[in-house]
Amino acid sequence: SKLNLMIGNVFRIWQETSESRYSDPETGRPYDLPGAVQMIFSDLGTESAMETRGFSAYTWIRDELIRLGVPRAEIAFMQHYRKSAAKQKLFGDLNAGRKRILIGSTATMGTGVNAQQRLKALHHLDVPWLVSDIIQREGRIERQGNQHAEIELYAYAQQGSVDATNWQLLERKQRFIGLAMSGDRSIRRIEDIGGEGGNQFAMAKALASGDARLMQKAGLEADLARLERLAAAHYDDQFAVKRAIDRAEREITGAERQIPLIEADIASRQPTKGDAFVLRRDKGDVSEREKAGSWLLSQVRLAAKNGEAGVWNLGRIGGFAVMCEAGPGRRVYYEKRAVDVTLFVEARSGRIEIAVEDDTKGLGLISRLEHALLRIDDALRDAIRIREEAQHRLPSYRARLGLPFAEQAMLDEKRAELKALEDDLAATATDEDPAHDDI
Repeated sequence: SKLNLMIGNVFRIWQETSESRYSDPETGRPYDLPGAVQMIFSDLGTESAMETRGFSAYTWIRDELIRLGVPRAEIAFMQHYRKSAAKQKLFGDLNAGRKRILIGSTATMGTGVNAQQRLKALHHLDVPWLVSDIIQREGRIERQGNQHAEIELYAYAQQGSVDATNWQLLERKQRFIGLAMSGDRSIRRIEDIGGEGGNQFAMAKALASGDARLMQKAGLEADLARLERLAAAHYDDQFAVKRAIDRAEREITGAERQIPLIEADIASRQPTKGDAFVLRRDKGDVSEREKAGSWLLSQVRLAAKNGEAGVWNLGRIGGFAVMCEAGPGRRVYYEKRAVDVTLFVEARSGRIEIAVEDDTKGLGLISRLEHALLRIDDALRDAIRIREEAQHRLPSYRARLGLPFAEQAMLDEKRAELKALEDDLAATATDEDPAHDDI
């Protein structure tokens, strides 16, 4: 029976790990006692079943393990430790190696059990009702702090029993959860979406059924799930490559359009350093930086005060027009919407905005204007760099575009095998259905 099979497996692991050594994570010093820990989960057959059914799986497991040679003191039932202090002492005993086999249910040790340091193997004797129960159980061993590089998970099923049906129910639930998490609202039927959890339960169902074809079907479904994930990743990559090509081509086109305009701006730029500075305007040139800046600031603030939209040419500095633009703003004063005013240099390659704050001074404004004109050289270097980087990326992207999925033939073959097997299973089910028998 699966019960005796599990007992033999637990005893084997108990023997094989009897000399395994572990360290206290707080001190780093080795524990005095060797030996790995195992957990056995069963929601049925607890000690109370002895009174109502005359048999307790818990008691049988303990007595058989003792008969095989496991010290009674190393076996514990989780149900015996109800108070918090008792539980903490038990967890300490497990981590220290004084207890090595813990038997309990999902309700008693599915959560809140901090005894993973030595935990080598976890055994599912029965099939829980919920997918979350499996997750909770295995969360006891698959967690940080476990000192094993590899762990072992076992699930037991009795051939020809209701175990196959129960694993099938879990499989369907897991597939439904996967479908809901996928967010595809267009799907109304629950089909195989290739979730790994569902395949795990399908394999358990197949093992329990005793039908080799179901085992083959579970294996094919697992292979298909893996191949379909790879295919989805391939097509996602193809879409990403296409977007990368489009982006690189746009960058090249934009840079090639901008470079000659920036070069023309540089060629037409006039020096402003030292005594060469001058603000040329209709009312007369201004060669003193502070006066020129103060006048420009007065025009910007006047435009903001008037509240009228428009664009004005305030003059020229370094061969470029200095512009002031007022447009609808977001702030409202006394039921009148204020305008947002922008100062910018108009160049062939585009406008260069100059920041103006409430505390900006005239000399500071001119300094910003002159630096903006010098930054045109940076713009040329950036445009050339963007073009060269995009040109460098483009060949590798184009080489990847249109590549077929490398495993497509295998994917088609597995789909055909699964379809043929499902047809065979369906035909067998029809033949075995009494409703189809001749009368």
